[in-house]
Amino acid sequence: MEFLLDDDLDIDLDRLAPPRAAPSPAEAPAGTAAAAAMPAEASPAVADAGPPAQAADEATPAPDATPLDAAWFEAASAFGPLWLCVQTDAAIGHAAAAAVVLQQAGALLDALDDWSALELDWRWTPVPQAADAGSHVVARWPADDEAAVAAHLVLPWALVRHMPPPVGLLRDGVRWEPTQAIVVVARLALGADDVAALEAGGAVVLPESMHADWRGVLRARGEPLDSGTPLALAVPHAPQVVARDHGGRAPAGEPGTIACEVRLDRTPMVAIHRLAGWSTGDIGNLGSQASLWRCDGPPRRCAGGSLMRWGDGWALALESL
Repeated sequence: MEFLLDDDLDIDLDRLAPPRAAPSPAEAPAGTAAAAAMPAEASPAVADAGPPAQAADEATPAPDATPLDAAWFEAASAFGPLWLCVQTDAAIGHAAAAAVVLQQAGALLDALDDWSALELDWRWTPVPQAADAGSHVVARWPADDEAAVAAHLVLPWALVRHMPPPVGLLRDGVRWEPTQAIVVVARLALGADDVAALEAGGAVVLPESMHADWRGVLRARGEPLDSGTPLALAVPHAPQVVARDHGGRAPAGEPGTIACEVRLDRTPMVAIHRLAGWSTGDIGNLGSQASLWRCDGPPRRCAGGSLMRWGDGWALALESL
């Protein structure tokens, strides 16, 4: 059988061979970036690292041909893995068939190549590694819900934050799915005694709020603490996204201090163009309820309350521990 493949797509059938069988869709974890890109009946499952891929040709079937109505591809990058999900009418059981499916998303992959300048080697995989939904961005192509065939790009935030605003097809022809965000209004370095002394009825003063150019951070739920888009906090419950070069890293704390953040309690779904800092503007009125989080390990909430005026700035009035 002859397959007419796009030379520019550089499809290597051996590299498209899947490394192992696909687990049952019923095992898919909720709230993963991969699951967000899939129809509910075809969500992928958590996968451990499999053995090295075996060369496959048209006559060699995949280890498991369970109908999933989608084909998954993965590409490695310095920013983390990228995934592509292409809807199909039936299970893909052979590398050559996977190559044809991959070609259907050729326009999308060409646009991604032009935007990112990455040399991506797409590999057919029965199921991607699971990832927290907040750690990746999902883009649907085409944007039209009525399209007969749709594909989803799942990109790591580390890559998206490295890139300028998209142009061409990635701007006008895809739908970037909103992502749940965290709004940080202050970063603090507190002494262990200060943390131990926290009590309901007390207050945590936010020194950064005393400055006219008070800045916060907007980041996706799964991003590292040192990532994000800068926010102007003239009114902390109604933050404004500002240009990325106006932001700054978290201040270094004194030895022996505990890194903490004050975050608004509401975690809104934010459009990618705002969350990525591609466009400036507001993200809505999020209210005054906020919490103090310890960040000297896995972030954990240690006190809650509401923001209140404190002289020329603001403080977190503690209501619960």
